[in-house]
Amino acid sequence: MKALKSISVLAIVLGLGSAGRCYEIKTENFGLMEVNGVLSGYSITGNKINQEAKKSRTDLGSALISFSKKAEPVGFTLTGGTYSFPTLGVDLSKSSEYTDLFSPLPVAYLEANFFKNFSLSIGRMGTLIGYEAPFTFQNSYIQRGLVWNMQPVFHHGLRLSYNGEKLSFKIGLNDGYFSLGVDSFRKEGKSTRKFSSTLETSLSLSLFKDLLLSFNLLVPDKDAYPNEAAFPSNKRQYNFVLSYTKSPFSLSLDQVFVEAPKSKKAQVSDKAQAYGTALHLSYEKTPFKFSTRLEYVKDKKDKGFIDLVGLGNKNEALSFTLSPGYYKSSFFARIELSYLKAKEEFTYKPKDHQTRLGFELGFKF
Repeated sequence: MKALKSISVLAIVLGLGSAGRCYEIKTENFGLMEVNGVLSGYSITGNKINQEAKKSRTDLGSALISFSKKAEPVGFTLTGGTYSFPTLGVDLSKSSEYTDLFSPLPVAYLEANFFKNFSLSIGRMGTLIGYEAPFTFQNSYIQRGLVWNMQPVFHHGLRLSYNGEKLSFKIGLNDGYFSLGVDSFRKEGKSTRKFSSTLETSLSLSLFKDLLLSFNLLVPDKDAYPNEAAFPSNKRQYNFVLSYTKSPFSLSLDQVFVEAPKSKKAQVSDKAQAYGTALHLSYEKTPFKFSTRLEYVKDKKDKGFIDLVGLGNKNEALSFTLSPGYYKSSFFARIELSYLKAKEEFTYKPKDHQTRLGFELGFKF
């Protein structure tokens, strides 16, 4: 009943929203600025992963506002607020817990564009790894997938980008798994913020009009200390994304191979490896969109008992997600059914499967 009341209140608030559009503000010092935002809420119920966790949660999905200026030649982007990352196989945490981890300002960077097709960005940015975006409103699903859960989210660093007609290339140096934003843990029991230098690159090729191929790479310092955002934090990511779009269909393949090299400082006693594959299929007929996700992930056996997937060391799992949605102007609403089946019992609960039913509604402005 409490969940239904929360959703009802949110529906009333959303009903007061105006038609979605990007607002432009002309300022004396910064020139023309764009302002937009999103407000969404969700409710998810299903069997628990952890005995201490909640079976159901109703919470904010995204309550964000963004200010940006185009790089002509210097611009910036600031996105702040509160947000959630509901994820398959992971406990349903409060939006405040996600916001506290990555801060109320998850995106904040400067961008310079002094040469044609080239730009330089510095600050806090989203990762280049993977297919799924972090915020619920950016995705076709309410919950992030198992493959997404293996990947980084935000970095602090700098990035050089080239965007051509058929080819784009990005290379950057950053703090890997958000090491500048959270405490890193040392074996001596100390916890301090410790920068872990990480190389990140992305090469994208437009092979045909509707086909895009991307190779993405993340290589942290071998001895990077584990931190609040990731354990271990020296995980190397080798990512391949293939996307094909031919209206009204879109098909994408997201593959990742993760490797944590042996390191005493990183608290990895023996090399650990894992991999995952996600297939995304969408059919869109305005104002409706039907999206499905099929995944397989496997944590390879290692002597150090390192769990890189999040379902338990040497475990493997399949997941299926179905998310039909309604998108009209600024308003969106969708329901979601997900099922996860693991080969062995989860780490924290004697169960090897999870079924969840979710609902989200919101509007963009």
